Amino acid sequence: MTKKTVFLTSLVGTLVAYVLTDPLRFGFCRNIYTFGESVGCLDELVPMFGLVIGLFAVTLLILSAVTYFLKEGVFRAWVRFAYWWIPVSLVFIYLAGGWSGGGFGIPNVLDQEFVAIILAALFAIVSLLIIAWKYFSIRRTTGQV
Repeated sequence: MTKKTVFLTSLVGTLVAYVLTDPLRFGFCRNIYTFGESVGCLDELVPMFGLVIGLFAVTLLILSAVTYFLKEGVFRAWVRFAYWWIPVSLVFIYLAGGWSGGGFGIPNVLDQEFVAIILAALFAIVSLLIIAWKYFSIRRTTGQV
């Protein structure tokens, strides 16, 4: 993948996530409710997909913008990491379960939303460390950026 492809893909992913997180506004909510003057959507699955896609797409967008202006070696090191991190994260998010709440009033803290936020944050932190490490190793080796 090229820098431009990763950037454009993450931009499209961010826009798709924006649409998915508000199904009522964009007209694809199947279970609309009204309570007084409040109108809402009871569909939980579509906004959840929007959240997961959005967390990773926005992170990819920011990191691809950072690596866009750096050497190709920095971008390649980061994209190799992203190739395996994102699919593994999606599997862990799927395995986390679909709802929060637990028995006997004890909440289940490892719901899909929480796991998605943690994995996206870890992705951002590890990505920044990889980018910085590769940037400085290339700079030290070649004497340039």
